[in-house]
Amino acid sequence: MPSYTRAQLATRVLKDLGLVASEETPSAIDQSWAEETCQAELGLLAAKGIPLWNGGDNEIPHEYLTLLSRRICLAQAPSFGLSDVATATIAMQSAEADLRRLGSVNGTGAVLQNEYY
Repeated sequence: MPSYTRAQLATRVLKDLGLVASEETPSAIDQSWAEETCQAELGLLAAKGIPLWNGGDNEIPHEYLTLLSRRICLAQAPSFGLSDVATATIAMQSAEADLRRLGSVNGTGAVLQNEYY
């Protein structure tokens, strides 16, 4: 599966918000702003205890791209008049639940062994 950089995630957010056309390259200022926003939102998700992915901090696995973009778009939509804060907040909770499910580890059914002293 392919992975994506934080810069690619930021570009995806700009396109999903409709601020940049799908075939367009963002300006340097827009790209910088989007990358900064993504960094802040990823930090917030981590602080909320939402497991994002295992592995490197710079590579975003394919299965996380659209969910992360959706969640970050919801956080930014009120700034552009695309949504109100209350609606976006409720929708963010749903997106965060999806991210939690994606980051969860399925049980194996195995019995854990432990030694007591």
